[in-house]
Amino acid sequence: TMPVDESAVPPLPGTRWGTIIAVPQGGPAPVEPAECGVFLSQGEVTQKALAMRSSGGAAIGIELAVTPRPVQVHGLADECASFSLTTPELTNSTRVEPADFGPIPTEAISVLMHTRTTTKTQSLAWDIAMIVGVHRGLLVTAEYTPGPHGDAFDSTLAERLPALYEAQTTRLDKS
Repeated sequence: TMPVDESAVPPLPGTRWGTIIAVPQGGPAPVEPAECGVFLSQGEVTQKALAMRSSGGAAIGIELAVTPRPVQVHGLADECASFSLTTPELTNSTRVEPADFGPIPTEAISVLMHTRTTTKTQSLAWDIAMIVGVHRGLLVTAEYTPGPHGDAFDSTLAERLPALYEAQTTRLDKS
């Protein structure tokens, strides 16, 4: 009951609504620096909930995470201006820049990520807009991406993230 319901999430053509509640297995992904895993949904978490419209990498919605240690989001955009995730199967390099999608609470930051993932057979690049904050002890992320195979980045959808973040924090306050 904690994540927003479907009516709070803007439509994204070609996607379907879904929610997932999970307890991640294993440790955090090999992101360098490790604290930047927050931006790839790869940070250290004990429970996670997703409420999103998604398909083929395109997505818009909310992620909630319970972290074993408090996450300090302020300063992360600078600290994570450039970071990577490397596994035997892929290399992901990401650039993060502060962004302004509209007014957000002081507990949160807005960023635009430019990410490139390379495997043995392909290289894909796409942008991800995010508002990340900690509210009532939960890591809250509102995000939008057209994905690596989707349409062009839609700044009007990114501008709806502050309202989506606010809808989620309002729901948490009523829980």
